[in-house]
Amino acid sequence: MRTSTFVRAGVIVTASALAFGLGAGPVSAAETSSATATAPAAASAPVFSAGSTGTAAVPAGPIRLGSGTITSNATTRFVGSGQFAGGGGATATVTVNGRTKGAVAVLFSQSSPGAIAVDIPRGWGSGKVQINVNGTVSNTFYARKQVRSKATYPLKIRRVNSSVTFRAYGVKIVNPRSGKFQSIKKVKLQQFKGGKWKTKKSIRLNSAGSGKYKTSIKKKYRYRIYVPRTSSQEKFSTIKTGKI
Repeated sequence: MRTSTFVRAGVIVTASALAFGLGAGPVSAAETSSATATAPAAASAPVFSAGSTGTAAVPAGPIRLGSGTITSNATTRFVGSGQFAGGGGATATVTVNGRTKGAVAVLFSQSSPGAIAVDIPRGWGSGKVQINVNGTVSNTFYARKQVRSKATYPLKIRRVNSSVTFRAYGVKIVNPRSGKFQSIKKVKLQQFKGGKWKTKKSIRLNSAGSGKYKTSIKKKYRYRIYVPRTSSQEKFSTIKTGKI
């Protein structure tokens, strides 16, 4: 019996062979460090701008920022909270992985008092980030590189009796320096077994972000390809397939 599974965004596709089409894409939930940042909900996201030309604003309490995802955009916005005295502008010194990268303006919201943001250049890199405003140091937050696949089917599985071939397509990660996406080099092929995801194989990818793995499996399972979140990159996963 020949069975094929094609994994893509949110629909079920019927091919000449039995096929299941399921969702795929980067999982990019907002996250903060243990010093939790409170960012406004996207539905009522405030508009930010630099302070006025009055007396320079100085921190009057803790500064907390949420993590952000580096994309091909020139800057990444990090949103959080902080109380400031004075109505003027404020400048933040940015460190990434303990190294000072430069200074950026602190942005304030007129519609959501206490909400602040900073736009950090993509080229300053990924990892652990802190800002320092006039001696007040923020919590640690994270700039993580986006992982994505633009392929229609990032995961294809084909079974012929007990022979199963897994193919990953176009899984790439952004390069902060250039803003271009390049192969992430390897992904985890995971099997849903015993109520848990278990890594079956790490599939090496070529320069196009694609690779394959062929093996013999008699029993049918559900599968996904998975890239874990780290301090420098976002998580990526396909939704679990039907049993194949």
